[in-house]
Amino acid sequence: MQLQSGTTYWGYNGTQEVHRRVNLIETRNSGKQYVNWTQKKKDGTEGQSRWTELGKFKEWVKGIFEVGDARNV
Repeated sequence: MQLQSGTTYWGYNGTQEVHRRVNLIETRNSGKQYVNWTQKKKDGTEGQSRWTELGKFKEWVKGIFEVGDARNV
């Protein structure tokens, strides 16, 4: 899956479904790519931003979160 900045993705943290918005995708001097993301809380607010290796983030992603998605009902 090709990740895009500004898009919110969903996946699981243990057994709980969570939503994370990608803020930035960056390639470091080492050549590794990292994703800066912010988790969306259940009340709609945002948590702190964090960095994760691109490959690990892609493994976590199950799909793109869309408003009106059946999981959001």
